[in-house]
Amino acid sequence: MKAADRGALVLVALLWGVNFVAAKAALASFTLWELRVITFGGAAVVLVAIALCTRTRLRIGDPSDLVRLLIAGAFGIGGFGVFSALALLNTTAGRATICVYTMPIWVVLLARFVLREPITARRSASLALGAAGLVILAWPLLGTGDWLGALYALAAAVSWAIGTVYLKRIDVDAPPIATTAWQLVAAAAVSLVGLVLDPRTAPFLLTGSAAAGLAYNALLGTVIAYLIWFGLLQRISAGAAGLGSLLVPLFGVLASAVLLGEIPTAPDLVGLGLILVAAAIPLIAPAKRS
Repeated sequence: MKAADRGALVLVALLWGVNFVAAKAALASFTLWELRVITFGGAAVVLVAIALCTRTRLRIGDPSDLVRLLIAGAFGIGGFGVFSALALLNTTAGRATICVYTMPIWVVLLARFVLREPITARRSASLALGAAGLVILAWPLLGTGDWLGALYALAAAVSWAIGTVYLKRIDVDAPPIATTAWQLVAAAAVSLVGLVLDPRTAPFLLTGSAAAGLAYNALLGTVIAYLIWFGLLQRISAGAAGLGSLLVPLFGVLASAVLLGEIPTAPDLVGLGLILVAAAIPLIAPAKRS
C-alpha cells in the first residue's frame, strides 16, 4: 500500500469518526429519514455538479453495471446510513461508532469467501486484536441491556460490508465520482421510501448545532469521505481497506469526548489501544493485493 493510500485511509477514518457526532447533533432537529434523504440526496447533487464542472463521465456504459452499482449503494450507503442513525437514537455516539465498526471483521470474512482474498497472518492478527478491542469497548453497552442500539449497529456493519465486498466484486470501470454519485442516488431512494412510510409527526425546530451537523454530514462525512473511500477500493483490497477503517471508532470516541462530553472509561482506553494496533498492521505493512 502506498503512503498516499495509507494517509487517505486515516483521513476517511477521521471524517467518519467525527461524522457520528455530527449525525447525533443533526438528529436533534431532523428525523433519521429526513437526515438521510437530505445528506444522501444533497451529496449526490453536489457530485453531479462537480462531474459536470470537471467534465467527468457520469454515464455507466453497461446498464447491468448501473443496476449493480445501485444495489451496492442500497446496502453500503443506504442500509448503513439508516441502521447507524437508528443506533444513534438508541445509544451514545461513541458507543454507536464502536459497535457499528465491527464491519471490518465482516468485510474480511466476506472477502475471503466472495473475493477469495486470503486471510493472511497479518490480517488474522489484525482481526484478533480488533475483535478484542471491540468486545472490550462494547461490553459496557451490552451490560446495560441496551440490545436495541447494538442490534441496529450490527445491522449497519453487515450492510456496509455487503455493499463494500459486492462493489469490489463487480469492479465497475467508471470514475469514483460516477460510482459514488449513483450509489448515493440509491441510498437517497431507500431513505425516501422510509420518509414516505414514516413521516414527521413532531413540530420542526432547527438549532444551530443541528444545522452544523447536517452540513458536516452531507459534505465532509458523505461527499468527501465516500469519494476518497471508493477511490481507495479501486486501488487496494477490500480486506486491507476494511481493516484500516478500524481507526474510525478511535476518532469517534475521541470526538464524542471532546464535543459531547462523553468521557471514555478505562475499558474504553484499553479497547481503543487494541484497535489502534489492529489498524496499524494493514496500514504499516499490509499483505500484497491478491
